[in-house]
Amino acid sequence: MDDDNSIYSLVALDIDGTMIGADRIIGAELIKAIAQVQASGAVVSVSTGRTLKPALRIARESGADGPVICFQGAVTFDQGKRATIRHERLDETVAAQAIAGLTSVVPEVMMFLGDEVWVEKRSEWTNRYGQRMGVVIRDTESLIEMADQLPTAIVGVGEPAVVEPLVESMQVQLGDTALVTHSLPMFCEVEAIGAGKDRAIEHLAGLLGIDRTGVVAVGDGKGDQSMIEWAGLGVAIRGAHVDAIKSADLLISPPEERGLANFLNELSEAGRFGPPVTRQ
Repeated sequence: MDDDNSIYSLVALDIDGTMIGADRIIGAELIKAIAQVQASGAVVSVSTGRTLKPALRIARESGADGPVICFQGAVTFDQGKRATIRHERLDETVAAQAIAGLTSVVPEVMMFLGDEVWVEKRSEWTNRYGQRMGVVIRDTESLIEMADQLPTAIVGVGEPAVVEPLVESMQVQLGDTALVTHSLPMFCEVEAIGAGKDRAIEHLAGLLGIDRTGVVAVGDGKGDQSMIEWAGLGVAIRGAHVDAIKSADLLISPPEERGLANFLNELSEAGRFGPPVTRQ
C-alpha cells in the first residue's frame, strides 16, 4: 500500500491479465470491489488495448461505468452519453508505412476501422479472434489501398520471437509519427502518435477536474507502462512485463489470486477513494 494519504478519484484498469486471467471471467469479488469504489464517488474506467465493443462488454460485466479507454488509448467512449469523446486516428501515410512494414515480416496484419477488422489473409486464428472479441472480420485485396480511411490501429500478428524485434524495428522506422506498442507477445500494434493510455487518462482526468495525484492506474503489459508511470499511484501485476513493473509504485497479485479486488478493497476500507473535487 502507498504511504501517503492521497484521495483517488479516477481508477483506470487494464483488462487482460489485470481484471481477468486465463479463464476470462470477472470474479464476483472484483465486481463488488468496483461497486464499492464507485459508491464513494470515484470514477472507474476500463483502459485496454481491445477494441470498443469487447471493452464495453467487460465494462458492463464488471460494473465499471466510467468512460471506456480502448485501442491502447486511441479511443475514449462515454458510456453514459453513448458518445466518443476522444479518437486519435492514423495518418494515411503512416498507416501505409505500418502496413508495408508489418506485412513484410508477419503472416497476419489486421486493420481496425471502428469495430470492423479488415484483413488480406484470413486464417482460423483470425476467425477465432473475431468470435472471441465479438468483432466483424472483413476481407480486402489491399490494406494499403484502405489507408486513406484513417484507421484507428494496424496490428501485426506473429510468433513472439519474431514480433518482439519487429516492435523495436517498427519503432525506429516510424519514429515520432506513430505509437508502436506490444500489449501481448504475439501483437505488434501501431496507433496514432496521439494515442497511448497515459494521454487518454490525462485527457479524461482533465475533463473530470482530477489532478494526476488523484489517479490510480493498474496494468500488466508493455502497453500499460505509460499509464502506470503517469498516474499518482501506478500499480503492476506480479509477473507483468518488466517495463510495467519498473514503472510501478506497487505490485499486486494476479487475477487468479484476486489481487485487484483485494487491492481496491484495501484502499476503500482505508477511505482512500472519493469524488472529483469538481463534483463536491
